[in-house]
Amino acid sequence: MAGLETRPEAVAEERAAMTKDPTKRTEGASEGAVSHLYGNRARLKPRALSLLGATTWAADLSPCLDRPYLVKGWLDQSALSVLYGPSNSGKSFLALDLAHHVAKGRSWGNRRVNKGRVLYIAAEGGGGFANRVAALDEPEFFVLSIPVTLTGPDSAAAPLTEVLQHLAAVGGAGFDMIVIDTMARVMGGRDENAAPDIADLVRNLDLIRRVTGAHVMLVHHTGKDTGRGARGHSSLRAAIDTEIELSRDDLGQITAEVTKQRDGPTGYRFCYQLRQVELGLDQDGDPVTTCLVDPAVPAEAGRAGVSEAARKALSLLNRLIEERGEAHRKPQYPSHAGVSFDLWRDACMTEGELSSSENRDTRKRAFNRCREELETAREIVVRDDLVWVVQ
Repeated sequence: MAGLETRPEAVAEERAAMTKDPTKRTEGASEGAVSHLYGNRARLKPRALSLLGATTWAADLSPCLDRPYLVKGWLDQSALSVLYGPSNSGKSFLALDLAHHVAKGRSWGNRRVNKGRVLYIAAEGGGGFANRVAALDEPEFFVLSIPVTLTGPDSAAAPLTEVLQHLAAVGGAGFDMIVIDTMARVMGGRDENAAPDIADLVRNLDLIRRVTGAHVMLVHHTGKDTGRGARGHSSLRAAIDTEIELSRDDLGQITAEVTKQRDGPTGYRFCYQLRQVELGLDQDGDPVTTCLVDPAVPAEAGRAGVSEAARKALSLLNRLIEERGEAHRKPQYPSHAGVSFDLWRDACMTEGELSSSENRDTRKRAFNRCREELETAREIVVRDDLVWVVQ
């Protein structure tokens, strides 16, 4: 590599110069320590040039403050996650609930959500899954309900990306979230406890992520010893960005907790119960039921105090419910009267109760802060396009 100045003494001289002249660390970095390393690149092969082009002087890096997410604090865009728990812990119900909220662009667990296009791969299939989807309010995501294999020479990863690209081209938008339920069903007979087989699965999942840019979530099980985490080889946990563990107490309350987050805090929790709902009657006149995720308040959490502006928003909501409230007879809704979320928001912004500013964007931000406060304090329930006061 003639002409590429990388002699140790040259680097030492550059470092010494930077020590004497601090301004050179920022203003002269590209002309100093970095520029002479680039030098004459004519003899470098294409792959080496690519690596050289990706090499950056550390002082030139800026902090990344905006984190791209689907569900803030829980699911990042283009990441790989595992949601796991023991049998009967509501894994599939929670994964479906998350997918539904992302597809709708509605807040989940009092966390902000960026709306995205979703594909749910129900590899276990069956009529039970169709019933679960039927209980949701106007779902807006795609479902693939046949077994697929994502390991070995017969992996469906490549044709699956083709299908996703086709749907993206037809629909005018790509996919943002892909749920795979369950991991065991897409292993294709391979061994969850074997590092090579897990590596093969991860490679195929990375292919799907790379081509689509989507967040991929695996629904998985614990082993016989639930204290040892997700079933299978430990290399799976090393490869994922986010891990969500489910646990269930004796009273039927389920807790989802973020136990791994590659570049963020852990410990976020979402508590819920599975509420049985009736879909209709079968051919013998017996009820057909399924379950929905019903957020619960942890026993140790009381109602937090809210700001004066939030109290005004709540007072206005109570007034609107008194004047125009209606009971919406759907199993996933509270039984008492509520009103349109848009009606409440527009009234708060129009009447100037929350902000003295004349700027609409400022008023909207003030309303959003009040809404989040009231949801966090468990004073209101927001579902789909409706809002209720908690009784």
